[in-house]
Amino acid sequence: MRSIKKTTPARKSTKKGFKTKEPYLFKTIDKTEVHILGTAHISKQSVEEVEKMIQSIKPDVICVELCESRMKSVEDPDYLKKLDIFKVFKERKMWLLLSSLILSSFQKKMGNQDIKPGDEMRKAISLGRALKKPVLAVDREIQTTLKRSWGNVGFFSKMYLFSALLASLLVKEDVSDEKIEEMKSDDILKDLFSQIPKKYESVKNVIIDERDVYLAEKIRLATLDKKVKKVVAVVGAGHLAGIERNIELQNNLSVLDEVPKSNFWDSFSLILYPVFFAGLIGYTTWSQGGEAGMELFSKLIYIKGGLAALGAIIAWAHPISIILAFITAPIGTFVPIFKAGWVSALSESYLRKPLVEDFERIAEDSETFVGFWKNRVLHIFLVFFLPQFGSTIGTFIVAGKGLKNLF
Repeated sequence: MRSIKKTTPARKSTKKGFKTKEPYLFKTIDKTEVHILGTAHISKQSVEEVEKMIQSIKPDVICVELCESRMKSVEDPDYLKKLDIFKVFKERKMWLLLSSLILSSFQKKMGNQDIKPGDEMRKAISLGRALKKPVLAVDREIQTTLKRSWGNVGFFSKMYLFSALLASLLVKEDVSDEKIEEMKSDDILKDLFSQIPKKYESVKNVIIDERDVYLAEKIRLATLDKKVKKVVAVVGAGHLAGIERNIELQNNLSVLDEVPKSNFWDSFSLILYPVFFAGLIGYTTWSQGGEAGMELFSKLIYIKGGLAALGAIIAWAHPISIILAFITAPIGTFVPIFKAGWVSALSESYLRKPLVEDFERIAEDSETFVGFWKNRVLHIFLVFFLPQFGSTIGTFIVAGKGLKNLF
């Protein structure tokens, strides 16, 4: 195992003539210098310090806090033009896309016209390409992180956390330059997560602690090449302390790349509703006659279907999407893989494909009532949520009416 010489990180550090005002960590792994710069993702000063650091140190390898898929999107200016939102909904990846859009939009709102979220990463990548040095994406795939975080909490916790994320999308945030610089403080970032209720600690562990381990191991692996004498890593300031704790260890990343499998309740819930409603209709027919059973079945169709269609109408969906919401809602009672919201949103994404400017204007459009209906990306998610919400309300209404008639 290679020896590691440890030095103490400081906000202002000097090493071989290099000075920075940013949070900074220096270590020597065997004979390889590892320089880790902590940044704020919307800081102009962070962008400038990244450039100074790379030009001063002239590293053999540059590591950035991005996963492979995000690095491709950062480097490809036509990424949004190539994004097929119909395919996203077809493959049922809408939750992952929405979470990514919300986080990205929130960062954009906190930024300004001069700095876009992640500009310090773009700067590191562009300098690495110009110097013809390897640029490594050392973060875990965002889809894995989101799946692991969602997989660690129950349904109601998911709704609570998602509502908190959605609230951040609706609020306009004006942040001063001084506040942005304060965001580079480990203490402030720790205080932010310390306010999360204890029962959501597992989410914080996945989003922050696990990625600290992942980033540290990926950076350490970059030093194993004997030809590499200097490594520069650009990460969010909040990860510095965790990286320092873990970079001296050898960690198994395959464990952190595992996606939680469906649990018993996930499997059981797929048959719960079909069995319940089939039993309710069947028992009503047996106890009160065929006419009562047919009446309950009819209510299932027009109440669930009607409320799902109403949700699609409120979302100002395409007429075909409205019809599909009405048809799918009652079918989904007995075939749970069909969801009114999913089918209507899939239809909407095909019939009204978002434009590039719709993605670019999410942050601005999410601040107004009209913007939500006007922006095609946000609009598709409305067409996803509202019919599904209507269908769910219809489920409870029909179940209540059926049970009331029996008792």
